[in-house]
Amino acid sequence: MRILGPETPDERELREWFESQERGNIERLEEGAKTIIQLVTGLYGVLFAVLALSDQPAYLQNPVVRWAGTVGVCAFFASLIAAMLVALPRRISYQKDNLTEMHERYRRLQGRKATLLRAAQIVFLFGMACLIAVVLVIVWEW
Repeated sequence: MRILGPETPDERELREWFESQERGNIERLEEGAKTIIQLVTGLYGVLFAVLALSDQPAYLQNPVVRWAGTVGVCAFFASLIAAMLVALPRRISYQKDNLTEMHERYRRLQGRKATLLRAAQIVFLFGMACLIAVVLVIVWEW
């Protein structure tokens, strides 16, 4: 970091790039949450179709299918809730003339959204693993 002298064009470009990344960060987190919501919605259909709740096929007697299907439904639901908490607007109060407080509130908002999105992603992957387990057990008749 330069202490003295004017900012070089490379330094200015780097600073401006970081500022643009910071400005778009909240939107990217919310778009990621919306993507997870869409994926969960679609995969719920797949999981419920595989489980065929109305006919009670023989493979539903398999304990692996039952447990993995149940855990998968719950994991997708938890992922959906976490992603929705990222995307839902939330009231933030701050003093408009206090830049330090504004910066701290922004960092807290960004941290909350990032943490919830990370949780949604991890639980979503766990739900996907359960769905894959259900499909493999059914296909290979284990």
